[in-house]
Amino acid sequence: MSFGPGREHYEKNRNVLSSGAFGSRLPLTVEQELVATILSCTHEAVIITDASGTIISANAAFSRITGYSTDDIRNQNMRVLQSGMHPKSFYEAMWNCLKANDYWHGEIWNRKKNGNIYPALLTISAVRSEDGQLTHYVGSSADLTPIKSSQRELERRAQHDELTGLPNRRLLTSRLDQALVRSRAKRSTGAVIFVGLDRFKLVNDSLGHTAGDEVLIRAAERLSSCVRTSDMVARFGGDEFGLLCESTPRSMLGDLVGRILNQLCQPYFLSGGRQVWLGASAGISLFPDDGRDAASLIQYADAALYHAKRAGKGTYRFFSTRLTEAANTRLSADLQLRQALEREEFILHYQPLVSMPDGKVTGFEALVRWKTANGTIVPPGDFIPVAEETGLIVPLGEWVLRTACRDMKELLASGAELTTMAINVSAQQLHHAGFVDTLQSILEEFDLSPSVIELEITEGTLMGQGKAPVAILQALKALGLRLAVDDFGTGYSSLSYLQKLPIDKLKIDRSFVSDLESGGAAQAIAAAIIGLGRSLRLEVLAEGVENCFQLDFLVNNGCRGAQGYYFGLPSPKEALPSLAGIKWRRAR
Repeated sequence: MSFGPGREHYEKNRNVLSSGAFGSRLPLTVEQELVATILSCTHEAVIITDASGTIISANAAFSRITGYSTDDIRNQNMRVLQSGMHPKSFYEAMWNCLKANDYWHGEIWNRKKNGNIYPALLTISAVRSEDGQLTHYVGSSADLTPIKSSQRELERRAQHDELTGLPNRRLLTSRLDQALVRSRAKRSTGAVIFVGLDRFKLVNDSLGHTAGDEVLIRAAERLSSCVRTSDMVARFGGDEFGLLCESTPRSMLGDLVGRILNQLCQPYFLSGGRQVWLGASAGISLFPDDGRDAASLIQYADAALYHAKRAGKGTYRFFSTRLTEAANTRLSADLQLRQALEREEFILHYQPLVSMPDGKVTGFEALVRWKTANGTIVPPGDFIPVAEETGLIVPLGEWVLRTACRDMKELLASGAELTTMAINVSAQQLHHAGFVDTLQSILEEFDLSPSVIELEITEGTLMGQGKAPVAILQALKALGLRLAVDDFGTGYSSLSYLQKLPIDKLKIDRSFVSDLESGGAAQAIAAAIIGLGRSLRLEVLAEGVENCFQLDFLVNNGCRGAQGYYFGLPSPKEALPSLAGIKWRRAR
């Protein structure tokens, strides 16, 4: 088979023209020679028939596309190309259009010589003589196979996740819309299940995104193996997957989700011989009970997943009205916090840090408060958790750092004898890109010595987070900042790990201090922390001191720092000059 225009096809096209195909039996003119050349060179298939539809000739492109040579096809009816995919009415409409308009254009399925069917864009034009008699038909067509293939690939990419090959959110939503129609017609039930991998971020942070991608691919395979062929597994992005289970009663969902979570918590064997252990959590919404539209069911399953993770991970939760109310409350709080930042409604109060046994105020701890538009003071316990969940803790934390440094600079400039401004730092701040540079910039902005700034980091933030916190703390220490472990004793501490941290102070959690009067374990733990700090050559400060008994116990056991309501309530910055450097006497 020739794949390009040859002399044979040129001559055959030339013969068609000279035989009257275009209403002339005269020798070929220059224009007719040009037409014959174009027919030979064009990439579109061109076929010429007589008035009855019997094929007279075809060009090289027709042979290349269909596999029929001119000799194969000559004197056959156009019906030889029919694919059998169109009803009789399709061809009747085509010929009726030709008779009425001398023209037809559209997509059609044709059959090649080898039997393969292919899509074509076909144009048929009638050729008439000078007196208006129909003499021939000329058909030109382009093979649409490459275009159709590209369209299918584009559609596949638009509806599938590139990494795992699973359907994406868009396709699952479309399938869910269809499932809801069937559910209403059959009065059947189904479920949307959201599955999220627990601790997946640690894989990306410690092993890199290539390892993370491997985990996601394995997780997708495991999820697919847990469900029926009629169910759909989709990837929604990140480490979250969505499942659509039609005609599934609620009584079966517990077993299904249990199998899924069990599969996903098995070790992942990655390239290079590495192993990773993760867990998973799931949220479930039911239809039609929980919702009758796709958007709501997806939102509800996502809310249920959130509460499963909040419940300790490795578990699942069904959606309920209570979850919706809680989600709406979070959204409302998120909006209010964002507006509060824009309106500068946050303020700082300061609690004295007291050295013992002399009772001298040597510094302050900055404590953020939210002063609403109506003057109400909102304590941090009511909005800090929401700020951490929404990520607003990062800009809020930066505001606290800048404000506390500014106020400390003003206090020192006024002659106050202070050595410490303590500022709480969250895990999100600590791991946020550019945190160290931001802090250095703030110190330079106020020309403040780093040695007077003490960053307080909770024990839970430091422990069990790999090498990242150590590197960040070392970078902060290199700036000259002081570092304190806040709420010490409330989490799981590895003493060998603690020894490696570049910290300066341990802060005994207020829960132990408040129980000192009851004796027993609280006194033993407090004394042990003080002894540990002394052994590691760290300062120790007790939080939440409220009475003389607690203060006496701490001083007698060697604690050299304290803070709490015994020394007064947290105060606005206007009251700080009168507090700085004063000495508190222990009541007798």
